[in-house]
Amino acid sequence: PGIYALGDVKGGPAFTHIAYNDHIILSKNIIHQSKISIKGRPVPYTIFIDPQLARIGLTEMEARKQHLHINVVTLPMDHVARGIETGETKGLMKAIVDADNKQVLGAAILGSEGGEVMSVLQMAMLGKITYEQIRENIFAHPLYSESLNNLFAQLDK
Repeated sequence: PGIYALGDVKGGPAFTHIAYNDHIILSKNIIHQSKISIKGRPVPYTIFIDPQLARIGLTEMEARKQHLHINVVTLPMDHVARGIETGETKGLMKAIVDADNKQVLGAAILGSEGGEVMSVLQMAMLGKITYEQIRENIFAHPLYSESLNNLFAQLDK
């Protein structure tokens, strides 16, 4: 009690945005006596290679190790309208969905603007939005996030 650690020293993913969020949680817990925890916090990251690799939540392997009832869906970037328009067709989108409650458990986007698309899925995860709601949502055209409609439509096939 009374000993706190944040950022890289606490272990776990060593990202600036994680350390910053640790600081927010720690300051609220110390100054305002909040009871905020990092347990269950979805950890996003983007590796700025070409194309970008972005991840959030569980991987397929992690979900299977936990014996979760999941559906896995992928969409090649050469099926993404914005990717075709810009000539950025390398990569794919992959999402892990809870087959029971239909919420997104995790995603990996290897493609142009992958981090931006991942952030849309992060907000869906935080809001407990189902893949069906994402699939039926209207996204502005032509954006990479618009392809989430097509990604999740494949779960109905």
